[in-house]
Amino acid sequence: MFNHSIPKLNHAQIHALCQRGFGSGVNVKTIRELSSGTLNETYLIKFPGRAKTILRVAPPHSPDLFWDDIALMRREHAMRPFFAAIAPLMPKIILTDFTHQLIERDYIFQTVLEGDRWSDIETDLTPEENAELWRQCGVLLKKLHTTTGEWFGYPYPGFHNRWQDAILERFARISQSMEAQKLPNPDFEAILKLVHAQSALFDEIVLPRLLHGDLWTFNLLITRDERGPQITGVLDPDRAWWGDPQADWLMFLFAIRRETPGWQTRIAAFEEGYGPPDEAPTSPYASQFRQIIYKAMYIGLAALWSAKHKNEEDMARANEELHQLAQMLAS
Repeated sequence: MFNHSIPKLNHAQIHALCQRGFGSGVNVKTIRELSSGTLNETYLIKFPGRAKTILRVAPPHSPDLFWDDIALMRREHAMRPFFAAIAPLMPKIILTDFTHQLIERDYIFQTVLEGDRWSDIETDLTPEENAELWRQCGVLLKKLHTTTGEWFGYPYPGFHNRWQDAILERFARISQSMEAQKLPNPDFEAILKLVHAQSALFDEIVLPRLLHGDLWTFNLLITRDERGPQITGVLDPDRAWWGDPQADWLMFLFAIRRETPGWQTRIAAFEEGYGPPDEAPTSPYASQFRQIIYKAMYIGLAALWSAKHKNEEDMARANEELHQLAQMLAS
């Protein structure tokens, strides 16, 4: 959740931001902080005679900010034009201000999307309704993955010409973070050595595709009408990047849940909507190797997150999963 050591904006500061966004004569009716999000402060602001709006405020840059959380709002700003294929599902940006002239933080005003987070109502829906939403999710993600770019990786810390370089950089940063937090993990280091040794297998991915980076039920808004529940909103593309669709966050989550009871129906519905992959076929060994490496990458990130938040149970699970992956690669 949001870092409570960072002082939150007061009403005077928010009113000053509103004046910059909507003019010096604007009146603010109500300000309500929303609980969504793990890093940003998010506010729903209502005005007399004007449409309500969302204010999102990034955390200030600080030495203890995790490397993968730096410049998220700026990364989103750089990537949003490439989400044109699903533009009707995304909030419209009203103002982006990175000047730090009013506050020492980045912030964005955006339109309000109506609907409920899927994660909040998932248990209220029938299995058939949830399956239909997973099918819609597959259609949606395929639209993103069909969008191609020129480079691999993130706007920050910088793009790469080759997919292997984007992967190697992420592994190096995870390894450095483990060392800095005094969390030595020999299994992760063994996997990192294999990534270096087999790095050419990543170069079979030659066309960068748009990855949302954080697509899951908590970032999808649902409305219900005579057709049933519909996905009508997509939130928080601040972790978007360019790469192999199989390395997208949602694909990773499906990969680790494929054998979990109850998930086969959801995955089948998603795959029905997503359809066959667009990537050129690669060797089965290379494809399997990359899948394992993508799992290790995300599990390594999860280990760091668990350690930072002192969640020993999740930390132990991540370490065990990394051990299993290391053994799988060594066999």
